[in-house]
Amino acid sequence: MSKQNEVMQQIADNVIKMMEEHGSDWTKPWRKAVGNTGEPMSAKKRFYSGINRLNLGLIIALSGYSSPVFATFKQWKSLGASVRKGSKGVPVFFYKPTKVTDKDTKEVKIIPIAKSYVVFNADQVDGWNGAWLDQGTEELEQEWQDAIDADQIISACGANIVHTKGDRAFYRPASDTITLPTRAQFTSASGYYGTAFHELVHWTGAEKRLDREKGKRFADARYAFEELVAELGAAMLSNVTKVDIEPAPDHAQYLNGWISCLQDHASAIVKAASLAEKAAQFILDAAKKEDKQAA
Repeated sequence: MSKQNEVMQQIADNVIKMMEEHGSDWTKPWRKAVGNTGEPMSAKKRFYSGINRLNLGLIIALSGYSSPVFATFKQWKSLGASVRKGSKGVPVFFYKPTKVTDKDTKEVKIIPIAKSYVVFNADQVDGWNGAWLDQGTEELEQEWQDAIDADQIISACGANIVHTKGDRAFYRPASDTITLPTRAQFTSASGYYGTAFHELVHWTGAEKRLDREKGKRFADARYAFEELVAELGAAMLSNVTKVDIEPAPDHAQYLNGWISCLQDHASAIVKAASLAEKAAQFILDAAKKEDKQAA
């Protein structure tokens, strides 16, 4: 097994563990951990993205870390800190633009090549006083995260949302509408926001938006994969808005399919996390744009 596939398998195993232990609410430990510590970030004060964002959040939850900061052995050393002996690091991915020459045409192309390196959490080091690796690095901008709330996202993202007295929630591509039960029909705010965020992620998959392919039937593997993307995207929106969410009861029916998929295809979680983050960011950007225009 290549190093890259080994890393993917480790990430998939962590997700499977969460699914097996927590069922349909498997993202809750991740959401709770990140809610307490903040989103995972590097010693260069940059937020991790994609699969690294998900995986490091899971690591924080599984390990009980109190800090969201991760850095390589070398980076911690440059900060005057030392990684404790016996500490187990976490592999992270990054894509490095690399020049490749076509053997036949001799054409030089630049393609992203996946690389990985190992990072350690701040709780695993001694001697760090909170000073950052690059003192010239600008402060993290969290104005958007701090200013927006769940209701702003739902009302300002531009989605056509219809509230009815029915008990079903769904996105209908034909009319490009989201149907949600009225708020009064939910027993808690977390149930309402979890459902709304989930359907908003489905909304982003329309051809005129992010153009994700979705299966036609419940038993379709692509249908189940889209549901996984929606679950992850909803969890990411939960982290940004600082509201708790809970999955709809019927989401449990996908669990066995997700576990089976990840056991057979570890790389699926990498793709799902990437698509989920794009969806969450699309929703945030759309809401931000509408909010500015209304101001």
